[in-house]
Amino acid sequence: MLTLEAKTQFGELLEKSIEKLDISDAQFEAATERYKAVGEWLGGEESPLAKFEPEIRPQGSFRFGTVIKPWDRDDEFDLDFTFKLQKLSKLYITQKELKNLVGDRLKDEKSRYKNMLGKEKRRCWTVEYADGTGFHMDIVPAISDDYEWLLALGVPEDIAKHAVCITDKKTWNNGNDWPKSNPEGYALWFTDRMKTRYIVIEAAMRKALQLDKVPAHKIKTPLQRSIQLLKRHRDWMFGDDENKPASIIITTLAALAYNNEEHLYDALSGILSKMNDARFIRTEGGLYVIENPVNPRRNGHEGENFADKWNENREKAINFFQWLEAARKYFLSFTEMRGLPVLAKSLQPVIGERYVNESLDEIANAQRHSRESGLLKMSAGTGTLGSVGRAPVKNHTFHGNDE
Repeated sequence: MLTLEAKTQFGELLEKSIEKLDISDAQFEAATERYKAVGEWLGGEESPLAKFEPEIRPQGSFRFGTVIKPWDRDDEFDLDFTFKLQKLSKLYITQKELKNLVGDRLKDEKSRYKNMLGKEKRRCWTVEYADGTGFHMDIVPAISDDYEWLLALGVPEDIAKHAVCITDKKTWNNGNDWPKSNPEGYALWFTDRMKTRYIVIEAAMRKALQLDKVPAHKIKTPLQRSIQLLKRHRDWMFGDDENKPASIIITTLAALAYNNEEHLYDALSGILSKMNDARFIRTEGGLYVIENPVNPRRNGHEGENFADKWNENREKAINFFQWLEAARKYFLSFTEMRGLPVLAKSLQPVIGERYVNESLDEIANAQRHSRESGLLKMSAGTGTLGSVGRAPVKNHTFHGNDE
């Protein structure tokens, strides 16, 4: 059992280490600028698509704040976006026509993107940058979908109204039976799952930085950091194996299991203990079901099942449960460790030796500076180390020992 002091220190090392695998501020700003530029080209006043009132929005890990560097250093961040034509109905266009409509605009003779397109994927167009930004963009064409059926299933209107139909080559011959999705609604649901901690952290950052508003991507809750740690452990375990646990499954199960814990290690432990809860992963007729919380399977509606590929390829299911068992054993073993150097040694293979050592040095230097300046105190109420409190902390190493 970790003491509060050890839990705080371990959480700080985990947080600093995983932060080094996050998308950088420069990359975030570049990605934001460029996806808006792509959206302007696709849907600006001069575009033939403008009449459909298009909008482009980030989705996936970029939207959730759970991006991590690829395991292979030569790979790029894969950033996902939805390009939705709001005033276009599936009654007047097919999936193939929509996909080509967006693709033709990207390939236009005057387009700066015509020579930047990667290989066409099932659902999206890929824009690749050759200037060392370290990321590429996957853009999924979409149109608005009816959402009354979602309201009937109990999905709140502020989430249901973002429902879309997307293109997928695998279902092009299904007539009007388009794949349904709701990436923006899912992002709103995900944000709500960590709302309590988000508000507390945002308020603390505003006060500390003396700002009226803190950019959302600067705020990282224990849920977001836990997901980043879990994804990194998965990549360490499976590398580029196409049958490794999917990020959307890890994200969904973690968000369902999260209980707005304050400390990162408490959040991570709680998530790992509940990820395979029968409420979250169930079987129906021998098939696995992990329900999309904003596109549920109820009252005869098939909804969206994130475990569909498990049922097509059981190796994916086997790998998930093997990974979850390994992740529990790995992360929960931290409770038996004594001192940051021991934890650091355990983290190095997964996070990276350089990242962990840099984080360890930063913590040591910050604590040394705080002690020398008399700023490091222990809160009389919580026992948490910090720069504000009543009880001064005596000078010691805080790195413990290996005994």
